[in-house]
Amino acid sequence: MASHVYILLDLKHPRFKIGKANNILARARSFQWQSIDFPQSLGLRLASEADAYTLEKILHRTFRFASVDPLEVVASGGSADGASEWFSVSCWPRLLRYLEDNQDLHPHETVSGGELAALLERQLQPSQAVIAREQLKKEKEARRVERELARIAYRRAQLEGLRASLEIVQPKVAQELERLKLNGNIIGVCDTSMGSYLVLADAMPLPSGASLWVVAPLSTHYDYPGGGGSIMSSYSQITCPEGTISKVGLPRAYLFDDSASEEDEIILEVFRDEFGWLKQLQSIPEEWISVIFPPGWLFSPSSDGPEHEFAIKKVMNALSTSGYR
Repeated sequence: MASHVYILLDLKHPRFKIGKANNILARARSFQWQSIDFPQSLGLRLASEADAYTLEKILHRTFRFASVDPLEVVASGGSADGASEWFSVSCWPRLLRYLEDNQDLHPHETVSGGELAALLERQLQPSQAVIAREQLKKEKEARRVERELARIAYRRAQLEGLRASLEIVQPKVAQELERLKLNGNIIGVCDTSMGSYLVLADAMPLPSGASLWVVAPLSTHYDYPGGGGSIMSSYSQITCPEGTISKVGLPRAYLFDDSASEEDEIILEVFRDEFGWLKQLQSIPEEWISVIFPPGWLFSPSSDGPEHEFAIKKVMNALSTSGYR
């Protein structure tokens, strides 16, 4: 089987490499294609591996006076693989004359640098399989980008829809808060483990069916693509001889923190003035409200228990001293 002796010129340093390989390009790959000046290099095609080994050894011995120190090769970025096979370009002309003068002693066909460069170019060209994989990769990336853009557009539509819906609800809430301020019905805010509540009261018992908070929770409902909610999410009220007390559920965004969602941020922005005013109200103890409004009741019946009477008395006293008008 035919084999080769290669004589490859370094692209950046004044040296060349003499070695033996059945496939010159495959061997050159081990010490970096990009470091070889292929157009100025050459290969020698011999009849057999034995002939190639013989010529390689003869050339190594003949030009040993021009060999480059392997340590120098490695220190200058060359590969340690075959580092002892490099020779100074000072002997390059003599090497070419030697091969020409001794063609009869070492029969070979010359593979020119141009041929080697052309072979390398063809080898570096991507195969149809590689091209197909790259095309598939590009198509997948294009679909991913398309999905991401669609997601971003949908999210933008969601938030824009949320803001538009909230701006319809905001005047209703602001108007109702203003009415309650003028009537002197606002006591304060109660923060509980279940959420925050606006606490209202009137010193006169309201007639059956009447409410302190007159805006129905559904009137404060907002919708947007893929979601919805209510600014005032719940309402509870009791009427007793001392008067009427109610609590109105505030939205989660009222307790804005680091875990707030983008939706919460928009709610906070639209209701900034209302929430800012609510946060200035006095704090009503949770233990009062939990006794007056036991869990699970929307309209709790009055109770004659001492704890219930005590809590109602505290809330009504808080109403008389609130001064929120």
